[in-house]
Amino acid sequence: MSFCLQVAGDGDIFPMLAIYAPYVRDTAITFEYEVPTAAEFGARLHHVLPEYPWLVCRAPGQVLGYAYAHRHMERAAYGWNVECSVYVLGSARGRGVGRALYGALLELLRLQGVVNAYGCIAVPNEPSEALHKATSFSLLGHFPASGWKQGRWHDIVWYGRCLQEDGEGEPAPLRPFGSLGQDLVDEVLRRHARG
Repeated sequence: MSFCLQVAGDGDIFPMLAIYAPYVRDTAITFEYEVPTAAEFGARLHHVLPEYPWLVCRAPGQVLGYAYAHRHMERAAYGWNVECSVYVLGSARGRGVGRALYGALLELLRLQGVVNAYGCIAVPNEPSEALHKATSFSLLGHFPASGWKQGRWHDIVWYGRCLQEDGEGEPAPLRPFGSLGQDLVDEVLRRHARG
């Protein structure tokens, strides 16, 4: 399967929401109860960009998945940490879409100066755990009975990965995603595309 990666825009809101909706309605993969409206979903996109990447994966005529990062916690000392999310169209799962999106996302975050990337997974979710392990994340912790959805409690696990070689000393200020430059972003996205 060939595909390209791009920075998400307003024209991607409805296709991304169509990918996300079954996760909300039919699974405990997300702890959200109600499918957000297009306006709410668009507001999320605009809140993330231009500080952090929000990427889409496209095949001709179709969005196959998306991934984004957002600040992990609000206090100043956490400013170099992000939480990452990836969602893939049901028919595109197992075809390298999630891995390509995560690879590009993590490379862009590293270029921004992000030190730690985290992923929170409601378990069981073998595909997501496998993706995190395949992209060099390590299991950090298991939190039992952390979310109530679909009539029962669900555990979560946190995975983490350090993105900078030198984790010692004061980090450089984080560069907003919008400051990386279009040529650099395009180069990273091309490198992780398939086709």
